[in-house]
Order: sequence, then structure tokens, then C-alpha cells
Amino acid sequence: MIEYISEVSNEDNYRKYNHFLITENLNELLHKDYYLYNTKDFNKANLVEELYNKNFVNKYDNVEHKQIFDLYINNDKFKEKAQFIYSMIDYDKFKAFVENNDNITNPEEYTIIYNIVDSDGVKVTMYQLSLTDIAFVF
Repeated sequence: MIEYISEVSNEDNYRKYNHFLITENLNELLHKDYYLYNTKDFNKANLVEELYNKNFVNKYDNVEHKQIFDLYINNDKFKEKAQFIYSMIDYDKFKAFVENNDNITNPEEYTIIYNIVDSDGVKVTMYQLSLTDIAFVF
């Protein structure tokens, strides 16, 4: 596992940190600056929104695919999760990976766990995702 911790904020000596645990296999699919997620230096907001619209909002008709809109597109928690994935996973690397790997038997070998940790040592797991979750949103 690769572990990466970076400071997100520091207000009145109360600090928050991004804490990533990433399997070696998944590391090859990440944006080179994934660790900027949730920081003031994060610069992928437009890309994230574009991918979400491409893969969900613009892909389905809200009348014909009402159930998809109800379950996913209009579900804020799902949208946040999908946008987190788009923030982490490089689309071009993922596309090449899919083209070169037509059969993955252990998607759990491709995981990312994202926590937020504060200066008091409180750790909250925000996402624990595998290749299955990632493939679903692409």
C-alpha cells in the first residue's frame, strides 16, 4: 500500500489532512497530482464536471431514464463519489488500462481509501473504492 498524507487546511491551529491509502496496482491509474484533492491547489474542477456530465447527465434522457436520474444523477452522495473518482483517476490511463486488461479477476487489488484526519487524530473514512466502483462511473 502507498500512503500519502497532505495538509488541507490550518485554521487557528486546527489542521485537516488528506490521507490516502492506495494499492500499488491502482497507483498506475492515478492523476500525477491526485493528492491535491480537497485543497486550495486542486485544479480539476472543470475536468471533473465535464466527465460527470459526459458519463451521466448528458448520456441519459431524464424522462426515458428516470430511474437512473433518481438513483444516480440526482443523488448528491453518488455525484460526490463519482466526482472524487474523476479527481483521482486519469481518464487516458484508465482507458488504456481497460484496453489492455479485458479480464480482471480481483478488483479488490485496485483500491483507494480516502480519509480526512484532523490535528486531534480523528480519522473519518470518506471513500473506500475498488476497481468495480471506478469502472462504474467511467
